[in-house]
Amino acid sequence: MEQGFYSLLWLGQGLAELEPVADRHLTVITTGAASVAAEPLPHPEKAMISGPAGVMPREIPGVTCATLDIELAPQPGQRGRFRRRAPDAPSDMTDRLLEDLLATPANTDAALRGPRRLVRGLRTQPLPQPEEPAFKRGGRYLITGGFGGIGQTIAADLLAHYNAHVVLLSRTAIPDRTAWKRVLEKVPASDPVARRIRAVQRLEAAGGRIDVRTADVVNVAQMRRVIDALETEGRINGVIHAAGALDDAPLLGRTQAQVDAVLAPKVMGLRVLDQLLPDGRVDLILSLIHI
Repeated sequence: MEQGFYSLLWLGQGLAELEPVADRHLTVITTGAASVAAEPLPHPEKAMISGPAGVMPREIPGVTCATLDIELAPQPGQRGRFRRRAPDAPSDMTDRLLEDLLATPANTDAALRGPRRLVRGLRTQPLPQPEEPAFKRGGRYLITGGFGGIGQTIAADLLAHYNAHVVLLSRTAIPDRTAWKRVLEKVPASDPVARRIRAVQRLEAAGGRIDVRTADVVNVAQMRRVIDALETEGRINGVIHAAGALDDAPLLGRTQAQVDAVLAPKVMGLRVLDQLLPDGRVDLILSLIHI
């Protein structure tokens, strides 16, 4: 993150402070930041460079930015496609890299795979109907950011169509159910606790079972307690990661603290979930991006 995302962000902020001069072009070269044929990525955090690389041309006049993902031969004894090239390994990358570096500046995303150069493009693609639903009827699903708009919408859909057991995760605890009536009588409707209580009541009125658990999704210890407690009660079929901090502003005018606050729940939270729920432990982990 420091040598990829943040170094590129800080470079962009430095360019934005310069007086307008000749046009500038950046080529960002990565290894293992792009998947072009469903290959696994050993370090998916490298793909974070797409944020500043995509924003800089839109926020800094005269700047274009291209990304190029390449493959390096593995060192002897190492496995994996994206490893540092051994000193004695033959290299034929120089001419191919120069072709990209000397090409007409443009905002492109490309990858070198074998003899081919692949460029990202957009086209209309019909989505095939799945052979069976991704969600199970009566399944139990944990929704992080469960009281946000996205979390509430998904919870309502799971209840309506799958009769699911939905667990809403929130950083802020709500009172025990026995105190709900008293709380709603004493606090204004705009009170955050009252809004959460009413949100649960609306979902349950539509039919289904709702639980509320408290944890910060970026806190490993808190999340481990929640997941362990849920698994003692039964299987978790899936996790919908809807937690996020929405704070729209020009990226190049932000401090690192402001960027961290936005990235923490979405990026670090997903890494916590991946750590606590390794492959095969749940049917699916679905991470939703706020746009």
